[in-house]
Amino acid sequence: MKLRIAIDIDDTILDWRGEYSKIFGDITKQSQYQITRNVLKLSRNRDFWSNLPLLEYPDFVPEIYSTKRINSKTYTRNNLRKHNLPIRPIYQTRTQTGNKVDIIKGIADILIDDSPFNVEQALEVGFPALLIVREHNKHSNIKHKINSLILDEIYEAYEALMNE
Repeated sequence: MKLRIAIDIDDTILDWRGEYSKIFGDITKQSQYQITRNVLKLSRNRDFWSNLPLLEYPDFVPEIYSTKRINSKTYTRNNLRKHNLPIRPIYQTRTQTGNKVDIIKGIADILIDDSPFNVEQALEVGFPALLIVREHNKHSNIKHKINSLILDEIYEAYEALMNE
């Protein structure tokens, strides 16, 4: 079976937190209001979004990218090209509380994301999702996790999730 994978961008593939923190300081010491305000300030900053460093290169071509970014998709495509990542459709959920499943259901079979909130939202509505472990989420209680963007690991975790 070929899985159609929706993959998150920020902190899954690209180092958003690291670059954000260079500008605005430690994100863990900021309220959600402050973070939202700062992200709005960055929304038109082409250099920021086009130059985020690569965290990890997936060893597969995703079906789509699923993100809660509010910036221009052109900035995102510039960054994907810069890192020789596959250019695939970018589906944006425009609110931080919105469920990514609302826009990816029927297009993808599974979501890979670094946000426990996004993974939990997907799982709550019966959509398969896996948490990729990163420094900021390593203590999450999400049961089904992956440590890398290696397709074999994703398939193994997907099988375990579906066989529960």
